[in-house]
Amino acid sequence: MAKEYKNVYTILEKVKKGEIDTYYKDRDGLFGRINFYRKPDLIKPHLHYLDESKIENIFDAYMTDKTSIKESFNKFQKLTDFKNLPQDQQPNFDSFYTKFQENYENFPAHIGKDIFKMFYNKMDKLNFEERSDKNYAQFKILERSNNPVAKIMTENSNLRSAIFARNLVSYFITRMTMMEYIDPNACEDLKNGLEGKSEFDNTNIDNVLETMCDSRSGKNMLEDALQKAKQDCDNINNTMSEELQEQMFEAAADDREAGKLSPDYIQTVTRNLEKVNMSINSLKNKIKKLLDKSISYFSSKKITTYEDLFSSDNLGGLEDYELLHPKLRKLFVEDLQIKDTKSIGKINIYIDVSGSMGSGCGVTNQKGDGITKIDFAKSFVAMLKKHDLLDQVYIFDGRVRNYKSDIISIAMLGCNGGTSIDTCMQHILKENKNALIITDAEDRCSVYSDKAFFIGVAGSDFTYFNEDVLQKYSENDQIVVFDGAKIIKVNQYGHTV
Repeated sequence: MAKEYKNVYTILEKVKKGEIDTYYKDRDGLFGRINFYRKPDLIKPHLHYLDESKIENIFDAYMTDKTSIKESFNKFQKLTDFKNLPQDQQPNFDSFYTKFQENYENFPAHIGKDIFKMFYNKMDKLNFEERSDKNYAQFKILERSNNPVAKIMTENSNLRSAIFARNLVSYFITRMTMMEYIDPNACEDLKNGLEGKSEFDNTNIDNVLETMCDSRSGKNMLEDALQKAKQDCDNINNTMSEELQEQMFEAAADDREAGKLSPDYIQTVTRNLEKVNMSINSLKNKIKKLLDKSISYFSSKKITTYEDLFSSDNLGGLEDYELLHPKLRKLFVEDLQIKDTKSIGKINIYIDVSGSMGSGCGVTNQKGDGITKIDFAKSFVAMLKKHDLLDQVYIFDGRVRNYKSDIISIAMLGCNGGTSIDTCMQHILKENKNALIITDAEDRCSVYSDKAFFIGVAGSDFTYFNEDVLQKYSENDQIVVFDGAKIIKVNQYGHTV
């Protein structure tokens, strides 16, 4: 009697081994369409795919940054090996950059992730694949990337591990690109080894890597790559908490500029975070009063409604129904009601990012520097987030855009453009959620919503609003102005009173 495979995983394993020879194994059959993919990583544990995307973005941003590649090219030009090349074979920067990009594209992506894992994890937590002729060259790259001293700085830090990993991958690709001009045959041997071609003989790989990495220029460039990584990490440690560092790593998932993690970017983030923190300290009492005023309008309480069983979207109440005696179920089924509780404490915030928001809001910080209107808005968002009152952040000029609410993204928010308050109001009507609008009101408004509460910053002139709309906002206490010293109500004519 033939064996029967009842477990689907057993069947799949038998198909992979070629032990089931039926229609389902044929190329056009059921199992022929399944791609049995195995990750190429040499080190386990494997990364979560979301973390992989962040690391890939950090790598991509760095490898396409012409500034750092230009520095490497300038060093290459000064080497004797470069000067000994025939004049017509000496590359200019554009051709070097193109070759660099080609090598990066063909460089096994998992090696960068493996290097990251070596820096992030303790060594006893790592599980290495068995060495073979196919992965010999790849393991040699990992060996040369291992740095126990740097691991003291990077263990358990996604951001710092990513910085060291990207610098090392950039180093290897830079040296490969240089070798492509100096010794094309050796470079081709390394590429074949890294690709794991079965027919390739690895005996020459050690010599190639010695030539590429152990020369004086190779050692100097490696030391430079590691030193730059250390400086970036030192800068981060001195200016950011571990929590903020993780937020920066998270931001690299979809932010090209954040993915660069350059010293200039880190310094800019640090300065902006300092400004936001100082603004919060200087504005704390005023922001609290504004929050009290706006939250009291919306009410941060929960509302409770009751619906009959068959009209409700909330089926949680069915538990009570099931506890009833079967006879009582039939008797009371049409009278059963579901209790539905909704929290209305969360609030959306809309920030005017027009160019005029870059001017002062009438307050100075502890250093005596003026706080801009946009910095006031950032501080307000940070306070909402701190008190768990923040739902969504939107920015608007001529259009409305969803914006990230992490503190780093908020700190980096700039202002430049026009203003369309009506566009903002249409968005609020569509969302139908309580919303704060921080603006200097340099635009008309023809839309009223009981979901909107306006906070005008210093210099706001609400006289542009339609008379009937302005009257409703004023009568319902939905519009105030913060002039830097006090919070003032706005009357039906658009003037502060």
